[in-house]
Amino acid sequence: GKRADIADFRVIKRGGKGVIAMNVTEKTGKVMAMREVTEQDDIVIITARGMVIRQHVRDIRIMGRNTQGVRLINLNNGDHIADISRLAEEEDEEEFTKPAES
Repeated sequence: GKRADIADFRVIKRGGKGVIAMNVTEKTGKVMAMREVTEQDDIVIITARGMVIRQHVRDIRIMGRNTQGVRLINLNNGDHIADISRLAEEEDEEEFTKPAES
């Protein structure tokens, strides 16, 4: 995984050949998912065999657009990633306990 600034991705028009988002090699494997996140968010990675990790986005290094990234999870033999999800920053509890204004 890696974080890259959205400004690093140019807008392409119809007939464009695309933009390389990650340097994919045999070592890195295929791209599983891409998510738009903020520094306050967390990500959750779930494997097919039930391993779940939660990680702060701010702990993932910002890299260039066409780089390999860093290891986010160590998979056991035969396991693979089932899903990756973004958890938005938590709202203040006061927001939920305030009475509705009329």
